[in-house]
Amino acid sequence: MGLLDHVVELRRRLLVCAGVFLALFVGGFFAAPPVIGLLERSGAELGVSLHVFRVTDALSIMVQAAFWFAAVLILPLALHQTWQFVKPGLYGAERRAIRLHIFAIFALFLVGAAFAYEIVFPVMLRFMFGLTAELGLEPVIGIREYFDFMLRLVVPFGILFELPLLLTLLTRLGIVTPASLRRIRKYAYLALLVAAGFIAPPDALSLLIVTLPLILLYEAGIGISSLAYGKVRSS
Repeated sequence: MGLLDHVVELRRRLLVCAGVFLALFVGGFFAAPPVIGLLERSGAELGVSLHVFRVTDALSIMVQAAFWFAAVLILPLALHQTWQFVKPGLYGAERRAIRLHIFAIFALFLVGAAFAYEIVFPVMLRFMFGLTAELGLEPVIGIREYFDFMLRLVVPFGILFELPLLLTLLTRLGIVTPASLRRIRKYAYLALLVAAGFIAPPDALSLLIVTLPLILLYEAGIGISSLAYGKVRSS
């Protein structure tokens, strides 16, 4: 295919994704109220009473919920369209390596997001409200602040849970080896600590709660890449 043909194909695939995303976004407005209600009830179990402080807060949350509803559901289609676009330009070994991993991206994102929502988010809320109680204060939480804080944890964790998969893919493609990953371990830990600093609230306990799972993910990535490296060398 010539350059123009590639551009036309890329445009067609982007239009497909954009059209489906728009349809999911519109559908997200109907799915948003029960989802928001479920999240509010889970917050109530942690002692969180949510309030609105601006006239536009309810609309803002609806739009935000519809956007993330569409963004998560469009991911499998976007991955499939990306795979179909790049597949003709790959060698056989590269195709096999990427095909084994590309659709696991969606599953790992969901696992990471669920881990953040079910474990990290409640722990941080209890810690923060514990400090508030020690000061003799009564928390009054805005719904936008609550959802923004939750998304700051859930979305990055969903992305960072791709780390073992990324390391394994790079190993299969011959870009890194388990030995090189071990050599740069201390620099990787530092990078993960910096990433955790952007995710976690500015306190030592929250930083530790976020950093430890990321370090475990890196170590798991080294272990899985070692298995992948052995298979690559034996093939």
